[in-house]
Amino acid sequence: MLPDWLSFSRPDWFSQMGMMAWPLAVCSVLTVAVGLERLVFTIKAVAESKAQYGRLADYVRANKNQPKAVRDELVGVALNDFRRPYYSGIKTLRLIGMISPIIGLLGTILGIIASFKVISIQTGPVSPALIADGLWEAMLTTAAGLMIALPALLMAHFFSAFSDRKLEGFCLELNRLSLTFEIAKTEQKSQVVELSAEARRL
Repeated sequence: MLPDWLSFSRPDWFSQMGMMAWPLAVCSVLTVAVGLERLVFTIKAVAESKAQYGRLADYVRANKNQPKAVRDELVGVALNDFRRPYYSGIKTLRLIGMISPIIGLLGTILGIIASFKVISIQTGPVSPALIADGLWEAMLTTAAGLMIALPALLMAHFFSAFSDRKLEGFCLELNRLSLTFEIAKTEQKSQVVELSAEARRL
């Protein structure tokens, strides 16, 4: 039996969902919390996109005298540091999207078992209304699980796609910047060779 403070002011449909209502409620709260946090992060990331790229570009410029292979490795390390906050919370949303329907289905099965138990102890004729009422209550958890899973998976896909596109853009621009440094060094070497050849002719 639940404590009074847990039973207070609960809606009827929540009580009818049985013991699986609480895990589904936790999943729902987590989905909203993580989704809002990711939305705030996405808005800030869009607003600070130029500043973030500027910091990465300054890091590449500071290492422009390094060999290209070393410079590319440094770019990869820097992008990995940027990657963590971009993908934070996405695994949680995917996990909720996977387990919420399973929790809902488990609640439905438990509800159907309880309904058949009620039917089995009936001494009189079993009315269709009694069966329908039990099944209706049992189906609530499946519906709730799907209603939680759908937005969780949609948000996970949206935020993951945004992060992929943003980081791929950073990577492309940084590789282009690194390549310009390499081209500049190659041109300087060719100029030195030409000057040396002219000096030998003199």
